[in-house]
Amino acid sequence: MLSNFQTNTLAERFVNAYNQLDHSLRTQYNFKTNISFSDLIRRCATLNQVIRAYEDDLIDLARLRNAIIHSRSEQVIAEPHEDIVQLIEKVARIISTPPLVADAIKSVNVASISCDSVLRDYIIMSSTRGHSNIPVYKRDMLIGVMQRHTFLEILGRNLAEDKVKSIDKYVMETTLEQFLKDNNTTTHHFTIVSQNATIEQVIELFSNRKLSAVIITNDGTSGGKLLGIVTTADIVDLMQILEGY
Repeated sequence: MLSNFQTNTLAERFVNAYNQLDHSLRTQYNFKTNISFSDLIRRCATLNQVIRAYEDDLIDLARLRNAIIHSRSEQVIAEPHEDIVQLIEKVARIISTPPLVADAIKSVNVASISCDSVLRDYIIMSSTRGHSNIPVYKRDMLIGVMQRHTFLEILGRNLAEDKVKSIDKYVMETTLEQFLKDNNTTTHHFTIVSQNATIEQVIELFSNRKLSAVIITNDGTSGGKLLGIVTTADIVDLMQILEGY
């Protein structure tokens, strides 16, 4: 199997990309060789956002492959259009050498805050830095994420239920660790991935779970080095990166 798309004819480029996509999907998702390419695409569409987006096109391309290659002799008997070739090359490139989310956000400075800080500190940081989601650390361990919408929702509910008598006292005396524990917001709205996570994998996490943030650390653990944070506001940008990849 060729490893790049720099071949002479459109048919050769098409077959090269087709084979590379087929091989990459079977390897990544451990599918056997006895299922057809069309079945492979249908199954991977439930697992991979990129394949899901191009599912119908790829199934059509499976039929086109049979029209391009003679089934017995494996000889090229037709030439596909340039647009078709570029499409399957693009999908094959994304699947076989997927862009990493860490590379997409590496230029963004991520802020974090100590669990010993009080709510007032978080409010000021969130306002001045413009971050809705700020990771909270206890020494070198991530213990939660302060999320602006969730914070305001909880604060409003506590005020309505008269659980907070004085906002000034509440924000000056309540630590972030205590707030996270009291309101059970330590883990349910975020997850952690490693620096090897792909853009497609992160988009898939947001589509399958009710997340407000994905934290990126070097090794995918709460004690790993913080590299970045992806929020729902970043999804459109990430999808545009995939589209232009």
